[in-house]
Amino acid sequence: MPFRLIPPGVFLAMVITAQTPPIAPRVEHREVRHGDTVIDDYFWLREKSNPAVAQYLEAENAYTTSMTKGLEPFSAALYKEMLARIKQTDLSVPTPLRGYLYYSRTEEGKQYPIQCRRKGAMDAPEEVLLDLNELGKDQKFVGLGAFQVSDDQNLLAYTIDYIGFRQFALRVKDLRTDRRCPTHRARHFPGLGRGQQNPLSNHRGHRHQA
Repeated sequence: MPFRLIPPGVFLAMVITAQTPPIAPRVEHREVRHGDTVIDDYFWLREKSNPAVAQYLEAENAYTTSMTKGLEPFSAALYKEMLARIKQTDLSVPTPLRGYLYYSRTEEGKQYPIQCRRKGAMDAPEEVLLDLNELGKDQKFVGLGAFQVSDDQNLLAYTIDYIGFRQFALRVKDLRTDRRCPTHRARHFPGLGRGQQNPLSNHRGHRHQA
């Protein structure tokens, strides 16, 4: 939906001081739903591409920062205490599947989990299937949606979100070569659940790309 610029002068209401919160401008929006007209003066806040939305959120953040500045030492101490009680290097319970043990693990200092497997037993060599820390090293955010291995254990289908709005793209990886297969760039594809066609069936025999 194309955004509407807020009229000049409206954002004067968003000027803040240390004690005054920003005030969102009211912009009338009418919409007919089931025969009734609904008026929403704050509909414009849904428009993610509208620069005015980002400006208002930045004003909200600035106000929050100014009002909570005195809590920063306590907040830092609380964060350190909570972090000290978390086992940062950890391992999930392995799940057996067709001769492999699948699990995820975390490492201290790294933000995202690492998806792995071992063949036959946990003392076998580890195979890293997907390292979200590597996938997200040049991104502000990375989120893993679906995660499904093919019946022959050679291909991995997963969905990935790089923007944080649960808009996932489908990826297929050949576990034999550690390379990504060509695939359509599907959006809003959060899962590979029951009743959906297995996307792995469309990628057998295709060439690979890095």
